[in-house]
Amino acid sequence: ILTKMSEEGKDYKEALREAKEKGCAEADPSKDIDGFDSFNKIFILSAIAFRAKINPDNIYYEGIRNVTKLDIEYARELGYTVKLLALARNTGMDLDIRVHPALIPQKHTLANIGGVYNGILVQGGDFGDLTFSGLGAGALPAGSMIVSDIVEIIKNYDNHHNQYNYFEKKKIRDFSKTHSPYYLRIRVKDRPGVLAEIAGVFARKKVSFLSVIQKGEAGEVVDIVFLTHQAKEGNVQEALKEVASLECVEKICSAIRVVEI
Repeated sequence: ILTKMSEEGKDYKEALREAKEKGCAEADPSKDIDGFDSFNKIFILSAIAFRAKINPDNIYYEGIRNVTKLDIEYARELGYTVKLLALARNTGMDLDIRVHPALIPQKHTLANIGGVYNGILVQGGDFGDLTFSGLGAGALPAGSMIVSDIVEIIKNYDNHHNQYNYFEKKKIRDFSKTHSPYYLRIRVKDRPGVLAEIAGVFARKKVSFLSVIQKGEAGEVVDIVFLTHQAKEGNVQEALKEVASLECVEKICSAIRVVEI
């Protein structure tokens, strides 16, 4: 869906309709577009990679329903591509696991994996970065993986061996305490002092701006795009809530995290 929006300029609803027609999305696509499918994948991958017993209820996930064609265009201008990213990091003290749309650098390998392909990036201290890619949708790719799992279970049935029993319980970091730069698009009344008023709110919440873009002709309302420095998730959400209540603000159009892979 995001590939169609990015490469062909389609809007979200049109791209979703095409994905359903081609069998790349379910008749009820909510698990895909709301991030639940990616949530399940990163939950399993995290358990295996970190040999961890983790509580899935503590994993934050968010889908792509609110990503617009305009956001994709602004992201491109800023040097980024919008992808649905499932992220798992071992910080040494806890695990940072989350799913959400993200702006990632256009030059990164994952930015160039599109269509029905999935990509996995594994980062290690000794071996560096490893990237894997393969078909992630369609009847045959999905069916072959299911059959592969069933065969694997049958082959190992007599071993009665489940590695998960030997995993250790590990804590997942409170999402409000994670840190990310942010892409923000805010619709405001076009009048003097608006930018300073919004910047003041973010400054009080310890969120600073890296860049600001305002386009369009002068009129009643305009969109302003902000790219922030890295900031605490909880602080950004508090600032957005306060900004949304300002008289000069019409709407918080988009808030997408940036991941500098």
